[in-house]
Amino acid sequence: MQYRILQIVSFFLFLGMPMYAQNQRLIFGTVYDETTSETIIGASILDKKSGKGTTTDNHGRYSLWIPSDCDSALLEVSYLGYVSQRMIPSCDVSEINWKLHESSFYLKEVEVNIKRAKTLDPTPSTFKISKTELDVLPGLAGEKDLVRYFQLTPGVQQAGDGNTGLFIRGGSNDQNLFLLDDMPLYHIHHLGNIVSTFNTDIIKSAELFLGAFPAEYGGRLSSIVDVRTKDGDMHRHHQSITLGLLTSKIHLDGPIIKEKASYVASFRINTMPIFKWFFDTNMGFLMYDANLKLNYILSTKSRLYFSFYTGEDAMNYDVDGTEESFTSKIATTWGNRAISLRLNQTLSPQLQLNLIGGHSTYHYGEKSMLNFYNPDKVLEGHYKSNFMSSISDNFFIAKGKYSLSNIMRIQAGYNFYYHVYNPGKSVVKQSGLDLNEVNFSMGYPRTNAHEHSIFTDITIDNLHGFGLNMGIRENVIFTEGITFHDLQPRLLLTRKITDELALRASVSRMWQPFHLISNNGAGIPADYRIPAMPDAPPAISNQTSIAVNYKPEQSNYEFSAEAYYKKMENLVDLKEGVTYTTDFAPWEKILAVDGDGKSKGIDMLVRKVSGLSTGWIGVSLAQAKRQFVDLNGGEEFPYKYDRLLDVGCLFQQQLTSRFIVSATWVFGTGLPYNIPRSQFVDLEGNNVLLYGKMNEFRQKTYHRLDIGVSYKTKKLKYESVWDFSIINLYNRRNPYMYRVSSSMHGVKLYEFSLFPFLPSLSYSIRF
Repeated sequence: MQYRILQIVSFFLFLGMPMYAQNQRLIFGTVYDETTSETIIGASILDKKSGKGTTTDNHGRYSLWIPSDCDSALLEVSYLGYVSQRMIPSCDVSEINWKLHESSFYLKEVEVNIKRAKTLDPTPSTFKISKTELDVLPGLAGEKDLVRYFQLTPGVQQAGDGNTGLFIRGGSNDQNLFLLDDMPLYHIHHLGNIVSTFNTDIIKSAELFLGAFPAEYGGRLSSIVDVRTKDGDMHRHHQSITLGLLTSKIHLDGPIIKEKASYVASFRINTMPIFKWFFDTNMGFLMYDANLKLNYILSTKSRLYFSFYTGEDAMNYDVDGTEESFTSKIATTWGNRAISLRLNQTLSPQLQLNLIGGHSTYHYGEKSMLNFYNPDKVLEGHYKSNFMSSISDNFFIAKGKYSLSNIMRIQAGYNFYYHVYNPGKSVVKQSGLDLNEVNFSMGYPRTNAHEHSIFTDITIDNLHGFGLNMGIRENVIFTEGITFHDLQPRLLLTRKITDELALRASVSRMWQPFHLISNNGAGIPADYRIPAMPDAPPAISNQTSIAVNYKPEQSNYEFSAEAYYKKMENLVDLKEGVTYTTDFAPWEKILAVDGDGKSKGIDMLVRKVSGLSTGWIGVSLAQAKRQFVDLNGGEEFPYKYDRLLDVGCLFQQQLTSRFIVSATWVFGTGLPYNIPRSQFVDLEGNNVLLYGKMNEFRQKTYHRLDIGVSYKTKKLKYESVWDFSIINLYNRRNPYMYRVSSSMHGVKLYEFSLFPFLPSLSYSIRF
């Protein structure tokens, strides 16, 4: 049925398509930052006379059809934080490259463009952010965070303090595809989920897709986060240093060969032992990450990019036994590595080609050691265990985009991934204590998988008031002699009612070739990935949404609302009472498979888009359910990240040319939680806890207010920024974790909070 709808819609739209090549000529080029020669992503190019316009792509390039008559067009290029430029293109010029100058070192008021481009936004479920917008957000201990920005948007559930995960429209954190310059990252958290892996110093732009997914993206069920990094200044060398209470950073960029090649590098490390701020513990923590990007201009039509990322967390926990009879040490490490080479080629003014090859890996390891001593403190024996889990990808991507006209674009591509799964393995050594020496290993075998995907989509903007993004994606994966495949249609239909009001409807099918298993025991981050298998085939989601967008012509405000329904199939979880890292039982004994998920809701956003005061209020009303035959007696139960009401507010105010004030406020109804109802004593005298229905308990309401102030100065040879912020201004004790204690007097529930009233300060200098 979905394929028949695609055929009918495309047929009628193509019937009305005019021949844009008649009496038209093509203008194309690239938009740069005048100072650094960095390409600008998302710059607007508008013909003020006809109202036709476009935006630059991920490489700063654009193409626009204008009337062929001389002096019949007036082009304007604009981007947030830059001085707009206008020109009348002469008749003998086709390629126009723009160099925009920053309006000031300080953020200036952005004037509303009253005459809007007569194009329709093809992605209503998309949120974009630039480096300028990210810089003014309040940060945790001075550390600004991209993922926390996205957590303020409607449709993204707040998971609570100490969690930078994205839980989108009833989905889990593994259902999000995180791309850093096209490199997939499997784990995007540092410091026990307090900070994300994306260092904002190196980010050029970022985009979040919640639905209406373009066909070029796949492999996950819930969202896409596409992050693009800076290319580096082609003219001058720059250095910046940031000193903060949580992290410290150094950033370098500049030319390797002026006007030909550039570099950008960034390194970040934790400054203070964050956990010792909140807990009396012997826990030590180290975190770092590093980015490197090289950019080489092969010719006026082609560029070569090299990207590298590495990040690592290491946690150590020491315990001394009673009367010094034993010592214990636990060391946990996890991290990402990614490397890629990308060729961007302009084959013609209308045709772009990108070729990407690379490698990405994520690993998790946990080592534990117990030493036993006699009363004379002489070592009598020891126990050592080493758990390891990893996933790695070798990948190749080829994709091209062809612009037929101002309103029609075609994109197609091919992706190949060679996945290597190591779900988990433990090596155990034991000696002493009057026992024979033991040395053994156990775990799951390594599994390889070959994944192929092809896609194509067509985008049509504002054809007689209609817009269309229609695509299809085919995925095939071969693993251990088994083949899985799926055909995923994508459709977004837009109807422009007036210049201010537009309606949108979309359907999207997504597919995920692996499953995430979260440890039911202790551990950070304790997440492991397993490949699809006959009893646990790839997960599937089908999402339908209807949206309305209202943008008054003479107002700085805009309003949008979107209702959605999402159905997920083939979900996987651990059975009740199973701890993954210790069991290593056959999959069928530990996994609850063939799970279903349902989510529905309404996401609403009111946003002030320009002026000295900007911000938004986002509200989500939602419900998320899960159902497994082997869980909760086969009955449906609330998903653990089900929030009935979720609110995210962002406010930014420029007080003077030097001072910017920002604030964020979040509110959410309590998350579901599993706690025992009662207890009894068994025949052996042990307390046994009795649980009711799964996730029937609700945590208390979550809300928090954060504020920040930025003070900027600029001298002849350097620029500096002081960032002061307060996390949890009114000291709300939000639940971070719960602990159950049972005794002869009954069952007690203890609540723990993470972030109290927490002021912080950071200082950055750039020269």
